[in-house]
Amino acid sequence: MIDQIAGILSNIGLETVAGTVQDSLIPLAILAIGSALTGGLPLLTSPLFEFSLNKVFILSLFFLHPQNPTVYFALGSILAGAALRRMISGREFWRYMVTGITMVALLKYAPALYQRFQPGVQDQVAIVSVLPVLIFIEIIINAAFLKKGSDFTMLSGVVLISYIAAIPLSIMSLIMVTNEGIPGAVLAFAGLTGFSFLGRSINRKHVWNTQRIREISSQDRLATRLMESSSYGEFLAILQGNLFKHSGSSIRALTKSSGSFDWVLWSPDEQFGLDESSINGTFPAKGEFTGNFIANNIYGTALGLSEARDMIILFSGPEQNILQSMPGSLLENLVLLLDHTWEAVGHSLRSERSFLAAAVTLARLADSKDDYTHGHSLRVAGLSCSLGRSLHLSPENIQILRVAAILHDIGKLAIPAAILTKRGLLTRKEREIVEAHPVEGARIVSGLSGYEEVTRIIRSHHERLDGKGYPDGLCNGDIPFMARIVAVADTYDAITSDRSYHSISASESALEAIRKETGSKFDSRIVSALEAILSNETVSMA
Repeated sequence: MIDQIAGILSNIGLETVAGTVQDSLIPLAILAIGSALTGGLPLLTSPLFEFSLNKVFILSLFFLHPQNPTVYFALGSILAGAALRRMISGREFWRYMVTGITMVALLKYAPALYQRFQPGVQDQVAIVSVLPVLIFIEIIINAAFLKKGSDFTMLSGVVLISYIAAIPLSIMSLIMVTNEGIPGAVLAFAGLTGFSFLGRSINRKHVWNTQRIREISSQDRLATRLMESSSYGEFLAILQGNLFKHSGSSIRALTKSSGSFDWVLWSPDEQFGLDESSINGTFPAKGEFTGNFIANNIYGTALGLSEARDMIILFSGPEQNILQSMPGSLLENLVLLLDHTWEAVGHSLRSERSFLAAAVTLARLADSKDDYTHGHSLRVAGLSCSLGRSLHLSPENIQILRVAAILHDIGKLAIPAAILTKRGLLTRKEREIVEAHPVEGARIVSGLSGYEEVTRIIRSHHERLDGKGYPDGLCNGDIPFMARIVAVADTYDAITSDRSYHSISASESALEAIRKETGSKFDSRIVSALEAILSNETVSMA
């Protein structure tokens, strides 16, 4: 390939070109300007590589006139391109400077060294002969600027392709200048820079569209996560983690209250009722910002989420203005997203509270069939939640555990009251009826969408680790962990409550009875958590 390029250069009539350029420096100046513009405004840019046509102009300069003053025009174009790059974007400034100056230096001095070993070779042919060395050195320089984790093989390929593209274009420019002089230089300049600017515009539009698609996709994923929030606090925690990188930044929501307070200030951890006097600042309209907003002595930037100005998001900390640089269309989409998902979470919470109220009613109805079990399900739910928190269950699983514990005996609604309240031993048939209540309870709840885990817990809360429980004879890890929690809480309350088949027993006696069956019936981790709770006397019946 190099021999073919050398042959082409030998047939162009370079001696005439050299004489022409000595008479006029204008073609050199035109090509140098093209190098500066295309170097300062590269056609393609990415974190790994960039592609610009300044190599075409620099090679054309040296092909056209390898001697001085070409080197000054080439260096001047590199420095002017670097200044333009620094002024507009500042991206890859030093890599551009180092590779550009190295290229000029090699094109100036390497051909002379080559000619010492190959006397009589034309300057332009010597330039072509040293191009492999130039490509290798540029790959090494680019590798030095390569970011950690980037693909060196791809980088090498990109550098090689850039030279493969630049060489024929530079020869084409050389032919145009040789044949037409200054008009040829102008035509080469216009064609190459025009192509570069057009490609740059298309690439920037593509990058812009790609970035917007990525950001919209990110917002869609955020919406999905926010919709799955089990509380407003979790909603804000998810949003905060998505938008902020700095630990000192935080997000709160301020909503109009219909209760005794004028406003409610929500944070990931807690909520406060506020009067108008605790707020200082103009409430922003939907999609607009208000700086220097203060709520409950928390200073930050407020973003309006509703036309009625009854809900804002308050950003505080070092990154409080992070959204103000977001493009308008993306900000509008984010505002709609936050408004709708907040309302959806609120609707879900209201539905959850309604369901819990109905569940409590059903649990009380089941408990009411036996005078000795009054309040049993709520006490089991309270102790189960305490155990769940002690065992570091997630808020979502705590909520599932709460519902399952409240409804764990709902199957007793199908058991005749005469059997439930019978004093003394049950017959075998009566025992079978009683032991069917987990299956009946699971059947009742199984018709509710989204309560599959609750159904599993209700069905399995009388299973034993040794496989001797009911209704399925599950053992060890086959028993849902939260069903094991309910089993411990259920047994503890059964022993410590006044039941028809138990006398009143102290808490320590109940704990001792549970300890004796640890490993065979009860999970040792849950028993240890119960011991810790009882020792601290912090059992919560929430």
